Amino acid sequence: MGEAKPKQRLDIQGLRMVAVMLVVLSHLFHWPRGGFIGVDVFFVISGFLITGSLLHTFEKTGKISFSNFYRRRIRRIVPIATLVLFATIVASYFIYTGARFKSTVLDAVAAFFFVSNWRFGIEGTDYFNSAGPVSPLQHYWSLSVEEQFYFVWPAVILATGIVVMRKSWSVRARLVLAAAVMGTAVLVSFWYSVLNTEGSPTWAYFSTLARVWELGVGALLAISIGYFERIPDWARPYIAWTGLIAIGAGAFAITETGGGFPAPWAAVPVLGAALVIAAGVSGDQKHLQILTNRGSTYIGDISYSLYLWHWPIIILLASLADRNNHYFAAALLLMFGISIASYHFFENPIRNSNWLATRKEKQERNLLAKSRWRLPTLRMSESNQTRGIVALALITAGLVAFTLAPVSPATAPPVRTAAPAIAAVTGKVVGPEQSKLAQSIASAVQATSWPELNPSMDAVIKGRQAPPDIVPCGLVDRPETTACIWGNPLAPRSIFVLGDSVAMTYVEPLRKFAEKSNGQWSVRSEAMFGCPFVDLELRAADDEIGAACPTRKASAIRSLNEIRPEVVVIANSYSDGANDKWAAGITRMTDQFAGNVGKIVFLSSPPDDVNIGECYNRVNSPADCISRVTGTWFERFTTEQYLADSLNGTFLDSRKWFCTPEDYCPSFVGTTPAKMDAKHMTPAYADLISPAFAEALLDALE
Repeated sequence: MGEAKPKQRLDIQGLRMVAVMLVVLSHLFHWPRGGFIGVDVFFVISGFLITGSLLHTFEKTGKISFSNFYRRRIRRIVPIATLVLFATIVASYFIYTGARFKSTVLDAVAAFFFVSNWRFGIEGTDYFNSAGPVSPLQHYWSLSVEEQFYFVWPAVILATGIVVMRKSWSVRARLVLAAAVMGTAVLVSFWYSVLNTEGSPTWAYFSTLARVWELGVGALLAISIGYFERIPDWARPYIAWTGLIAIGAGAFAITETGGGFPAPWAAVPVLGAALVIAAGVSGDQKHLQILTNRGSTYIGDISYSLYLWHWPIIILLASLADRNNHYFAAALLLMFGISIASYHFFENPIRNSNWLATRKEKQERNLLAKSRWRLPTLRMSESNQTRGIVALALITAGLVAFTLAPVSPATAPPVRTAAPAIAAVTGKVVGPEQSKLAQSIASAVQATSWPELNPSMDAVIKGRQAPPDIVPCGLVDRPETTACIWGNPLAPRSIFVLGDSVAMTYVEPLRKFAEKSNGQWSVRSEAMFGCPFVDLELRAADDEIGAACPTRKASAIRSLNEIRPEVVVIANSYSDGANDKWAAGITRMTDQFAGNVGKIVFLSSPPDDVNIGECYNRVNSPADCISRVTGTWFERFTTEQYLADSLNGTFLDSRKWFCTPEDYCPSFVGTTPAKMDAKHMTPAYADLISPAFAEALLDALE
């Protein structure tokens, strides 16, 4: 692979290895849980190197050519990024059905124009899209952030230099001014990031303004590089290892759902990366072989290709295979094999070519090769290229052997008569509607091919979680209370519905129950999307929901105590909060109204194993998309059973509407899709189960 040139920063290449491997391991194995901070390390490296090249160009030529700068960026970034986009679109066409394929194409368009972060940020803060399937191109958000930064930063460097030249200031004054400008940007961006992380964490994650400070820290390093050259040689290994330890600690301690990310906790990997870079500005690092060995630096060399390829491979392969050892092996072989090939035979040749080059741009490239910030490209010898081809052939052969190995087809569970089994579980003789539904569920579990679904699975995956006239009742700006009451408003018996989006999906069968009660029942919804009815601080989808949620719950409790309904139905998603805290949080809420209502009914969330939005595709059969009841779901189920008993209330087990007695839960029943994601039933299925739901509810209220 050739010898390193004297000026090459092997420690930075090794740091790139750390960054990309943290991302790959976290995304593939979900370990370390905070491995996504590798992206923050990349931001610091990028800010350092690009700013250094801009400063060096201005020092030597007295100007910055925007055209030359963007020619180099295009040659470096665009070809391989476009190749991955094209390959992902082609693969998606053969794997995904219409809606998800169309969404992937739109993601590719956004990625090509470097606005992915805006697209994913907007989708992530839209509550109704946040639970949708993950895009195979979602990782392009970080590339978009970088390129948006580089649309502005060269102009700032140039303007700073012009001011200095006109005022005949010294080089030191120029650096002070540039540091002041970037330092201000870092502080403002960091403060903005802290505020948005608290109020709208999803938007903060993808926002350029909330991430500029990370690139800015790298830029400040480049601006003040002369000061770090004074670090004594004996101290540099200690500083570098402190930085590495900080990155490692962040990878194991920081979580995406634990709060405080990206700010302030991204400061841990950002400062760690800054320490490693600062410690190496004086020359080769000693006692840092973990970064500077040829294996680490080679992975650093291919890190851009590896980052681009790893995520589509993980997501697309997950649509075709279960997460097991075969899946992990195939994913690793594919991502490394394709990355090695694309780096040596596509990315690097184009980067070193004269594509888009002009005479002046070539001169700048030669100038930059002598920069103390620059990372000269290592070229492979012909013999090593041959070894690379042989290695790639072996990887491909191993992968082909794996894919040709016999695979046991997905099979449906054994047939069992459903109605008697359900009667045994519930201890009651079920009514005809429940028996009919149970038989339909049992038949769906045995299906070997997808029926003609109505509505289509594509339509429900992209649709809303409740009928159009019910959805507004669960929004932050809800209509008048009368618009959220169904049945006879003067009925002698009333039901209040409390909870989050899961409760909103149950409003439809409750509405049908009230409307068919001959004027005896009314149903009023006080539920709200993204707002679990529990006294706990949970991370909201966005700041608007987070701000409105406490007020909505307090208002619901006031109404309960005033109206004193016959029945209160509580239904929440089973995905938030620890069970012991959950029980205490529910109890604190019910204590505020339990004495003023009739019966409290806890309605369990649908089992949430398989996300149909990710499972349903051109390749999988119905058996591949059958859910099972998970241990996590059952733990919350048990907690709410205990809560119902302690309040002398009632608990309704939702499994009878979604699963066989053996806990096999099909993705459709008859020709109706059952769920739109992992945990929300479709409005069409809510209508389908309404008769059986009414029977079960009447039994529970007796």
